[in-house]
Amino acid sequence: MRIRRVAIRRVPLRAQDAEAQIAAVRQGIGLTRLPCFVGDPDPLLLQAPGLAPRINGALWMLTHGETRKTKRVRLFVEFISDRLGNYAPLLAGLSVPSI
Repeated sequence: MRIRRVAIRRVPLRAQDAEAQIAAVRQGIGLTRLPCFVGDPDPLLLQAPGLAPRINGALWMLTHGETRKTKRVRLFVEFISDRLGNYAPLLAGLSVPSI
């Protein structure tokens, strides 16, 4: 589906809850702003045309100062860092779901 412009006529629903927003959008009731890692993998959702992803900043992993040098904590941080690295394009909004 190719949409060049989205015309917003009225607000059919306002919801603060993210799950309610996603459910409404899946049913065709309006638009919502979602993190790319939530919206991109969902085959029922499309990105609104002409909107660039908004980068919010870095992802931080905090550890306690006294434990960060212990082997188990260091191995956990390395493991999680590697796993998140695999999802870097999706987290950055660069992945395009196959239609």
